[in-house]
Order: sequence, then structure tokens, then C-alpha cells
Amino acid sequence: MTLPRDKGTRMLVLVSGAGLLLCIAGALIDLRLALTAWLTAALVLVSLPLGAMTLLMIHGLTGGRWGEAMRPPLRATVATLPLALVFLLPILLRPDLVFPWAVADVSALPEAVRAKLAYLNTPFFLVRFAGCAVLWLALAFFVLQWTDPDAPQSNTRGFALGLVVHAAAVTVFSTDWMLSLDPEFTSTIYAMLEASAEVVGAAALALLVLAATRSIEVLPGGEGDAVLGEDVANMLFGFMLTWAYLAFMQWIVVWAGDLPNDIGWYLRRGTGGWRVLLWLVVLLQLALPFAAFLARTVKRSHRGLVWLAIVVLAGHMMESVWRIRPALATPRLSLAWLDLAAPVAAGCLWTTMFVIVLREPSRIFFWREIAHG
Repeated sequence: MTLPRDKGTRMLVLVSGAGLLLCIAGALIDLRLALTAWLTAALVLVSLPLGAMTLLMIHGLTGGRWGEAMRPPLRATVATLPLALVFLLPILLRPDLVFPWAVADVSALPEAVRAKLAYLNTPFFLVRFAGCAVLWLALAFFVLQWTDPDAPQSNTRGFALGLVVHAAAVTVFSTDWMLSLDPEFTSTIYAMLEASAEVVGAAALALLVLAATRSIEVLPGGEGDAVLGEDVANMLFGFMLTWAYLAFMQWIVVWAGDLPNDIGWYLRRGTGGWRVLLWLVVLLQLALPFAAFLARTVKRSHRGLVWLAIVVLAGHMMESVWRIRPALATPRLSLAWLDLAAPVAAGCLWTTMFVIVLREPSRIFFWREIAHG
């Protein structure tokens, strides 16, 4: 492997390598904590290409200038899906250290969990993950072809069928890799909540790229007096409100049901440092963006759009960590650096690939070149 020539991407690779070495050192000390930190980072990164794929298919059905503007960064994000899925492979080596239901002695599990073992068992889990991975890689391949600027015409039927398949895969994946971390917790809204969070993260990343490169600051939007940046920001606002509605609905259903197993999910995430993180999520992914989205001057400002996208993207990542991390192994103070080393290692490597593909869209189908030698 040769390092990228660009100084920025070369630095990202070097930082990623340093983070990876720290993760390996941490795994030699405490494998459970190392896998816990790695899983959290991997799931956050997987959410971005999945959300980007959702947005590309939605735009393929609805059309609109917002999607045309967001297409380049969204396609680059989807192209990182193979790498994001590879990040999950280390967890498959020892799922019993991460998932409570994967332990060898199932007799020690609560009765509510034992009742779910026909579904929550390691062989079936591996089969489902393999199925989701194959479906997503195939879908990503076709979506990238259909959204190519040189594509002859939009494949409406393909996008419609793809959304159905994608929704099913996201439901299975979010249930297996996130919801089952708390196997006693039950939520029929969780998959939709995860899908909406993925869309928010991908849309915020696309807006950040477009605003930082000044690609949409002065281009005409859908209205006569609107700029395209305002249209894209309004779409992100709508996605954010959808996420907020689903998050509130899940909470209100649990509160109304008053079931101990479900309430425990929120109690774990509402105490100690997780309560602080929760309020940061509310601030960054709801309160501040809500106020900013209502200000037209912010949506028409290059700097305003950049900061708006950064705030929402940071809020998305924190919200994902808040949903995932509390269910995993309790961090040891002496190994707290693992929770930083893992996202740095995986995140810098993912960002390197994203930047390279964004700069050179011809590399989007790099895996096809690898497959054919």
C-alpha cells in the first residue's frame, strides 16, 4: 500500500495507523473494551453510507434541485460502504464479548432474553449480517450506476424496489447490531429511528461538503428568490424534524407502557455522564439547529451553512453513541483512551477514502477494478 500524495490525506492515514496501533495494544490488555469501543465507532461510520444511499434513492423517485446538488458528496459517501462494512468484521471474531445473548451459558440469561434465542443466536446472526452486506453492496453498485451523471435516464422502478429492500435490511441490521445490545428492550420504532438518524447524518455531511467548497452558495434554488443552499438546508431541517418526532414517539410509548425492561433502556442513558451527552444531543441536533433553520440569513450564509452542518453532524454522531455505547462494557478509567483511539483510527481511514473518492469520482467503482484485477 502506498500513501496518498496529498499531505492532508497522508496525515489522515498516519493518524489512523497510530490509532489502530493503540486499539491493538488495548485489545491485548482488555479485548472486551477494545471491541466495545471499535463497535461504537464502526456503527457510526456505517450509518453515513446507508443514509446517503437512502437519500439518493429518495431523490431518484422525487427529483429536485436539492438532490442534484447533493449527489456528488452522497455518491462519494455511498462508495465508502465496503470499507464501513469491513470495520464490523473484528466484532464477528468474538461476538460473545459484545452481545449479551451470545454467551455460552444461556441459562444465566433473563427469561425475556431466552425467549428470543431462536432469533438471537450466533449462527443465524452471521447469516443475517452476510445477507445484509451482500444486499447493500449490490444495491450500492446499482444506485451508483443509476445516479451517474452520464446515466441515460433515471431508473424509477429500481429506486422504488431498492428502497423496499434497503428498508428491510436496515430493520434487520439495526435490530441485530444495536437493539439486541439491550436484548430485554423492545421497540417497533427503533429501525425507523435509526434510518432517520442515518439520513440526518448523511445530509449534514453532504451540506458540509457543499458549503465548505462554496458549491451551493449562490446557485438558484426552487424559488425565484432562493439560493440552492437554502433549499438543501430546508431538506436537512425536514429530516431532522422526522428524527426528533420518531425519538419522541419511542420515548412516549415507553413512558406510557411503563414496562420495567423498556424503562431500563432510558434509565441507563439518563444517568451519570450519559445524561450530559443526552443534553448535548438535544442541544446540537435539535435546539440549536431548529433556531438556525428558522433564520434565513443563516441558510443564505456560507459560514452559517458550514457551522449548521457541523453542529448537526456532531449531534448525529453523539446521538448514535448515546444509543449504542451505554449498553456495552463499562469503560475503565485506565483504558478510557480506547473510546478515542477507535473512532480516530476508523474515522480517519474512512475520511481518507471519502476525500479521495470525492476528489476523483472515477474511483467510485474502485472495488470493481480490484475484483477484476
